Amino acid sequence: MTVPSAISRRHLLASLGAIALAASGSVHAQGWPNKPIKIIVPFAAGVSPDVVTRMISDSLGRALGQPVIVDNRAGAAGIIGAEAAARSLPDGYTLFMTVNSIMGINPVVYAKLPYDPTKDFVPVTQVARVPYVLVTGPKQPWGSLKDLLAAARTKPGSIDYASLGVGSGPHLVMEMMNNMAGVRMTHIPYKASAIPDVMAGQVPMVFDPTTTALPLVKSGKLKALAVTSQKRIAALPDVPTVAELLPGYDGDGWQGFYVPAGTPRDIVARYNTEIVKILRTPELQKKLLDLGLEPVGNSVEEFTAISRNEFVKWRKIAKANNIHVD
Repeated sequence: MTVPSAISRRHLLASLGAIALAASGSVHAQGWPNKPIKIIVPFAAGVSPDVVTRMISDSLGRALGQPVIVDNRAGAAGIIGAEAAARSLPDGYTLFMTVNSIMGINPVVYAKLPYDPTKDFVPVTQVARVPYVLVTGPKQPWGSLKDLLAAARTKPGSIDYASLGVGSGPHLVMEMMNNMAGVRMTHIPYKASAIPDVMAGQVPMVFDPTTTALPLVKSGKLKALAVTSQKRIAALPDVPTVAELLPGYDGDGWQGFYVPAGTPRDIVARYNTEIVKILRTPELQKKLLDLGLEPVGNSVEEFTAISRNEFVKWRKIAKANNIHVD
């Protein structure tokens, strides 16, 4: 019998260590999950991403055999929640439900952020596209987007619009429309929703997510001029898209799940599989469509490409309009 030398034993141990390291993600996933899972939502309870998360969380918990807890971390344009998610352990027990403004707009308008969307996170799946609706008060004079843009061209800067603040999604989607139409309007940034002032006629218009705009449009409290999606949405079939007047325009927001960077790939794949299954159930699809959302549920690779393109798209708009937050 040959007794291995000290050098041979070291090589053997090194080889076994390398094999164990390579298999660690798979072994981790085999014993996963064995405790509750947390979903960090960077918004208050009751707003659209929170509502959608809670629609999905119960079904996800049943699929994985563990409770799923929603952890709301609202504030600072989503930055508080994003930082908390980025600093979470990459052990498969933290999901981050976020939106395009946090992952694609904040990084191009804020001088400093405590998270990096490309280095600190791994995409899981895009949950839904979130169209914005360009709404005005019922007493405003414009009957269509064409009328509005014609008036804006006649007197540049004379028409105001509101947003959720400098660098917010509603700010950038409006500036993208103005750039494509060759018009200039005056931005009035708000710290909270401008909808009450739009209804009262104190500010003429705002781009608002379908989830909050839809009931107000249907009740006649607001007038819808256009939606940001590439095709008309089922919830507002008579409202034209901006792209019908300005071909190529696409200002939709979106919601999607990420995990902290370093989460084992087989756990990411399992999350993708289970969440996509849930998103494809007729019951959930109907709920999302009723909110004015467009269900998606795509692959990790597809969502990764969308995340990268979002950053490039909004960086161009922010640079062209000198939009930044110091």
